[in-house]
Amino acid sequence: MRAVPPPRARDHVCWLYRDGDELDAAVLASARGGLGRGERLLAVGERVVAAVHRAGGALGGVDALVADGTLRLLPLQDAYAGAGSFDAGRQRQFYDRATRAARAEGYRGLRVLADVSPLAADPATRAELARWEHVADEYIAQGPGMSALCAYDATLPAAALDAVTAVHPQVHAPSAPPAFRAFFDRDRVVVAGDVDLVGAERLSRVLAGSPVEGGTRTLDLSGLGFADVAGCRAIARWVRSLAGSGVRVELRDAPPLVRRAWPLLGFDRWAPVVFTSA
Repeated sequence: MRAVPPPRARDHVCWLYRDGDELDAAVLASARGGLGRGERLLAVGERVVAAVHRAGGALGGVDALVADGTLRLLPLQDAYAGAGSFDAGRQRQFYDRATRAARAEGYRGLRVLADVSPLAADPATRAELARWEHVADEYIAQGPGMSALCAYDATLPAAALDAVTAVHPQVHAPSAPPAFRAFFDRDRVVVAGDVDLVGAERLSRVLAGSPVEGGTRTLDLSGLGFADVAGCRAIARWVRSLAGSGVRVELRDAPPLVRRAWPLLGFDRWAPVVFTSA
């Protein structure tokens, strides 16, 4: 991505910013889009809150928006750890309540503008943050009307940036776009890009934290360019873990290499799947 996308419902954008000007421009564009759609704005994190204040008149006046309930401003601690330690499940509940409240009060949805770089920078919360971003993507794709611009400082460690960019459907990463992305398209999990030995463990963590209910789970591989043995093994381990809960997996539009490798590696017996085409 090179620009903030036009305002749509159920957007989930990861925006890496290199300086305050880039953050200000992204926050302003997304906020304007949300206001244009009739959404409530929720600005989270000290840097985003400051960016909203700097936008000021371009948004019609921060004080006026806050006064009529169209804009809420929250420090990171209040939004992400107000009820104790950071947890993906509690975070989903927090945003679900906020989204449903916005809808009940006449808004078309909730547009979240958040900078959670401190959570990504801390190795103690980084894994749970990546899990939350994937859970959030499922909620955004299927929920009642939340959209999010997730801003991250581009100077974060590479491990942190890899973790968060891999779980967004739309990514602005000027210097190094992610090797692969895993995200939701309605009820499907989509894996796009290339998965090799370096990224296989990260894919395993993403899939392990993916919300799954009974029945059949579809893994859309139409955007998968390449997967080596380690990448295929990561998918197979996930399939096998779901089989224990009675969940079947459909691999949709898998590349020919994956189809050929599955029986050659013995996964057809250890982690049986159904290969389908759209």
